Amino acid sequence: MLAIMHWLSVGLLACSAWALAGHIEPPEGREPTEWMGPQSLNPSEAGIGRRIPDQELGTLSGAKASLHDLGGERGTVILVRDPECPVSRVYGPRQARLARDYQPRGFHFVVLYLNDLLAPEAITADAAGFDGPVVFIRGHAFDLARVLGVQSTGDVFVLDADQRLVFRGAVDDQYGIGFTREVVTRRYLGSALDALLKGQPVPVPATTAPGCFIDAGPDAPAGMEYWSPDEQAG
Repeated sequence: MLAIMHWLSVGLLACSAWALAGHIEPPEGREPTEWMGPQSLNPSEAGIGRRIPDQELGTLSGAKASLHDLGGERGTVILVRDPECPVSRVYGPRQARLARDYQPRGFHFVVLYLNDLLAPEAITADAAGFDGPVVFIRGHAFDLARVLGVQSTGDVFVLDADQRLVFRGAVDDQYGIGFTREVVTRRYLGSALDALLKGQPVPVPATTAPGCFIDAGPDAPAGMEYWSPDEQAG
């Protein structure tokens, strides 16, 4: 019995070391989210089911856009990105692949850039390297973030065809500040989109999303400087 407990302890320590091996550190001066991995949230408290009002937005090219007009036949996927955050960077290729896979099935993808302190060249370079069919939003992005209640650079939001919030949370459970799993065990975003395609309820409608912290609550003070109107216009 003691031998069994010993090997169990060794196994648990090994698993912990493996989970943290190569773990992601936040950039200097950035606050990580407090979650080691995605945690399920109460759907009603997370705003699931509420209709998101239309928002006037601005693309990277300076064109005006409407949130509702950007939506696809099946719905809209809103990705928060920040090339300064390592979690956001590591998920870029996976987000692009999801856009390539699900855009032909009726979902349109929108990327929000919320770090107003980044140089425009950094945002432009990130967008140029994103290999997927998405619309990049810079102007008035923080206004939409407040409506959605963005908390992390890892946040993803899904609106259905009626502009109702049906999912918010992490892409999956593989990466976060302070941990890396060898394989994905929960495909939160992919499972949500598959459920919508089948006309079924989203299995896990709300989770936390590990990443760098963003305070975009409706009553919170602005956590970043706003662009001037001229800068927002492109």
